[in-house]
Amino acid sequence: MSEAGHEESSMNEPRGARRASRATELRVRTLGDALMPNELARLATEDLAEFLSTKRWFGAKAGKPTAARVSGVIVLPWEGGRFGVARLEVETEGAADKKTYQLPLCVRSNEEIGDAPPKSILARVLGDDGEGLLFDAVEDGAFLRALADAIARGGTFGDGRSRWVIESFSAAPLVLPATAEIRVGSVEQSNTSVILGEQAILKLFRKLEQGAHPDVELTHFLTIDAEFPHTPSLLGVVRFEDGGEQTTAGMLQEFLPKSVDAWAYALDRARPYFNAPTDRDAPNDFLADAERLGSVTRALHEALATGTGADLGPEAVDEKRVAQWADRARQWIRDGFALLERQLRARKLPKERAAEGDALVRRADRYLGAVDEIVNSIRGDAGLATRIHGDYHLGQVLRTARDDFMIIDFEGEPLRPLAERREKASPLRDVAGMLRSFAYASATLGVEANSLDVGTRELRIGRWERDTRDAFLRGYLSSTNEGKRILPSDPEHTRALLRLFEMEKVFYELAYELNNRPDWTWIPMRGIAKLLAQSAER
Repeated sequence: MSEAGHEESSMNEPRGARRASRATELRVRTLGDALMPNELARLATEDLAEFLSTKRWFGAKAGKPTAARVSGVIVLPWEGGRFGVARLEVETEGAADKKTYQLPLCVRSNEEIGDAPPKSILARVLGDDGEGLLFDAVEDGAFLRALADAIARGGTFGDGRSRWVIESFSAAPLVLPATAEIRVGSVEQSNTSVILGEQAILKLFRKLEQGAHPDVELTHFLTIDAEFPHTPSLLGVVRFEDGGEQTTAGMLQEFLPKSVDAWAYALDRARPYFNAPTDRDAPNDFLADAERLGSVTRALHEALATGTGADLGPEAVDEKRVAQWADRARQWIRDGFALLERQLRARKLPKERAAEGDALVRRADRYLGAVDEIVNSIRGDAGLATRIHGDYHLGQVLRTARDDFMIIDFEGEPLRPLAERREKASPLRDVAGMLRSFAYASATLGVEANSLDVGTRELRIGRWERDTRDAFLRGYLSSTNEGKRILPSDPEHTRALLRLFEMEKVFYELAYELNNRPDWTWIPMRGIAKLLAQSAER
């Protein structure tokens, strides 16, 4: 077991030094031994839990680790064995299954580290040859450079029992100049992105699951098989091989310099509309973009529908599958209203939203009835079930330097199990996700425009969302592709099925906001009210 070192530090000590002094101690013969499996196995659950608790990519928010261990490590030959790739096996409260995480590691002496210690320190290392730190290797420039060189060449590391493999899919090898900047992406997320010059981006998956990873699987199909032009090309993969089992550990994609995510782009384009003087309306400059995004989204779904085989091939939707989708929507409705009612009783909802919440709770049966009406109207005309994006919103789209849209991140909702993220569904589930993203963009801009009077602000929130939705749907529904019909044959059935998925999504949002951001519950509550109004109009 490891020995915890929690010495009190001086207030004048640098923050990085204080962090290092609080890290657990690992006593070894030489510093390089800190990467040996038998030494890492000495780290206790409490040591690993403390380390994981600060990491955005550690997804087990529902419970603290009850058991954690380093289940294995592959030492990399770079710099004489200063680097390795470990796997952490973690059990958490309330979870039936163990989860596995990938952790690249680096060990450095204090002299090598100097006055700028890393942030993600796993342990202080005390060896006969000196003292140092064991930390997340993505903070080490030499590791990133060696990783980039290995990606250019490809390679296999480890032994016959367990290997870490880098495989290239690119027709031409990645050539990264010695002067190229290699950096870790600044946005904290469930994975770690390493940007290689202006040529490629490596996404290291932190949470590992055996089987086909949907991001790699769909990006491979779209960019290599279907030649879909609106997703960055897949250039390579990183994987663990354990006997006959494979686990995806990373993917290399084309990097698009000067791109911005569509969320930031939409907000920037829409601000003049919201910031215009009260007595003068400004045009919605995002409408042409929204229509184009709708067209690109439809092209994505039509490309996905060209897949073949059990994993990728489209399937006709029968009444049984529609009933399953309806059951899932009903469950979200029931759960959302039950949580809303509990929050109202506990007075946890903002006071100005209480009356609105009460009104919604009293109409719960009408929403469940609306689901029944949708199912009865659609019957067997529900189009195809295909592979879809699965977590589609403005943040999953890039606006490129060439003024077009590129769709990224096909891993689905990260907290859902892998098998569920690979399920086939109606493409309209993605459409519903994007429509709800417009609602959040409009609400965000409305909150920013606090110089406007309430009436003008509310009017602009509603109009911007409505007009942007209409433009997106105009682009999405105007496809003239005569291939496989992915949507219902009757346009009214398409609209009805879309309302079903919007209903599911908005009640999911309601539960999320009630649990995490009560001040934002007005956004899904407004969406819920609008959906019932739309049903009443038909």
